[in-house]
Formats: sequence, C-alpha cells, structure tokens
Amino acid sequence: MLGLVGVLTRFLERTMAQAKYDLLGPGRFVAELPELGVKVEAPHLEAAREALREALEAWLLQALRAGLTPPGLEGEEDPVRARFFALAGEMWRLLKEPSPPKELPKPQEPPKPQEPARAKKLASIEEWLKGLGIQVVKKPQEDEEKEKVLTRLSLFLGDRYPSLEKLYERLKQSLSTKRQFELSLAEASQEEIANSTQFCTMLKQYAFLTSYHYKSEERRIRAKASTEGFVQNFLTGGWLERYVAERLRKFLRSKNLPHEVAVGYQVTLPGGDAMELDVLVRVGDRVYWFEAKTGDFQAHIAKYAGLKKVLGLSARESFLVLLGMDKARAKELTALHGLTVVNQANFVEVFQEVLEGNAP
Repeated sequence: MLGLVGVLTRFLERTMAQAKYDLLGPGRFVAELPELGVKVEAPHLEAAREALREALEAWLLQALRAGLTPPGLEGEEDPVRARFFALAGEMWRLLKEPSPPKELPKPQEPPKPQEPARAKKLASIEEWLKGLGIQVVKKPQEDEEKEKVLTRLSLFLGDRYPSLEKLYERLKQSLSTKRQFELSLAEASQEEIANSTQFCTMLKQYAFLTSYHYKSEERRIRAKASTEGFVQNFLTGGWLERYVAERLRKFLRSKNLPHEVAVGYQVTLPGGDAMELDVLVRVGDRVYWFEAKTGDFQAHIAKYAGLKKVLGLSARESFLVLLGMDKARAKELTALHGLTVVNQANFVEVFQEVLEGNAP
C-alpha cells in the first residue's frame, strides 16, 4: 500500500510541474492544468499554486471514486494496483448509495423486578416464639370484667402521669413500707388536685386502697395501699405494661393495620433461662417487643440488650419504655445500649416512625 501511495505522490508532483500560471491583472493570478481541465484563480502566485494543488487532489479523488485510471497512472498491468483502484471505486460507490433504513430494535420490556423473598407468614406471636426455640410457659388469662377495670386504671394513670407523679411515688412507698402515706397538695395546681383525688377515689372503689381521706381545707391526702398480691403487681409496674399494650392497640386499630398484641408472656429461652416478656406486638409479619419499667432500670438494661439478640430483633424493633424518662437522656441511652428507649408519653409516636420506616 505504501508503494501505491508513492505512485500517487509522484503523479501529483509530475502533474503540478506541468501547471501554467498567468497574471490577469492586479491581484488576479490564474493557475491551470489544461490537459485535465483544472483551473483556479487566486490573489497572488503562491495562493494560486496551493489552490491548484488542492483542486488537483480533489480531481484525483473523484477519478478514483469513479473507477477511472488518471492519465499517467496506467503503467504496467499490476494486479495489486488494479485491485487498489477497484477497491477505491467500490468504496466510493457504497458511500454514494443510500443506506437502507436500519430497523430499530424493538424496545425490550424492562425486566420484572424480582419480589424479595418473604419470610413465612406468621400465624401468631406464639408461632414466632416457637420458631426461635422459645417456649411459652404461661400467658395471662384474666376475667373480662377485671381486664376492663385494670385497663381503665392504667389509662387514667398513664394519660395523666405528669400531674399524678407525686401521688404515684407515694403509693409505691406505701407498698414497700406497708404503711399509710400522706401527700400535701398545698402548692399543687387545680389539675393536679383534681386528678390525684379522682385517681385515689377510683383506687378506693376497687379496693386498691384500703383507706383514703382528703382534707380539702388542708389539701392533704392520707391513704394506704392494699397489700394484696395482684394490687402490688399492678401498682409497681403492671399498669405500665397494660398502658403500653392498650395504647398500641388503639393506635393500630386507628390505622386499620392487622395486628396482635400479647402481654405478660412467661417464656423459657433456648438456654433454659426463664423470662417474662412485657408486650409483644405483631404487625403483619413483623414483631416488635416492648419492656416497661416504672423504677430503676439500670440493673436490667444489659439483660434486655442481650434478650434482643435472642429474639432476633433490631434496636428499632426493641423498645424500653421508662416512666418519666427525659427525652434527651432517652436518646443517649438508645445510642449506648442498642435499644429504643422512650417514655410513656412518646412511645406511640416513635413506634409509628418505626412502622413507617419498615413499610414495604
């Protein structure tokens, strides 16, 4: 191929050597190759020579494209040379012919997204526990009327806890000392007085208080809590479990979400340890766990963090509801111990955020 290029170069040089140049007037030079019929005009001689060479190259290309052998390139019969000119002509013909319209590829249907593998649909919380190797030893079975009373008391205390906090602390002290307690409401607000006296009246009606007196002139409560076992269990912490469960039920009903709520399951873990799970909530195929503490929690939080792993739940699915806990401190405890720490006032709100984050 390099030899052929050399032939073309020599042809151009020989042909340009035969060029004729004329001055037609000021700023008008003509250059031409009479034998080829190539003629150009330029403002000065050098420009005319350059324009003529470009015109000659264009003429040569046109001849090659047409399959012609320019004068001076005939030479001896050379198969390689002949093949070169034939290919040049064929390439030019293909370039001139309109290309058939390309058939556009049919748009491919986007691949159908594969549905994520779903876990086996849960029939119940007990089935979920069984799948984890956890045995349910006992679950509470309360009388319906008793349930109504305990739920009513739990909701009253939980919804009004900020104004009942002082009374509740004195109640717990009375349970531990088994003595009468006194509570001065002299500096309390009207809301605190109304809620405290109403709650004590309710407790007395259901014999949770064995005695209760309120002296309005002194704004002082005198009362004594019952020492009966179920009363002590309720007032020392059972009420908060019920409160959490009932508020979750009401929230899930309001959202029309299929759910199951279990309270107070006594279980045996795979390692043989006995535990009580305060509140378990199943929403669809997801399970959430709530522990509720009304008092010191420090001795239990590490145990709860370990139990979370046994249950196979994430920190966002494991809640520790601490009565009266400050939100800022709750956030710090959450970061430290891998549990979602909340208080009785905001646990439903936080649970809703988790549900929305877990929505498919």
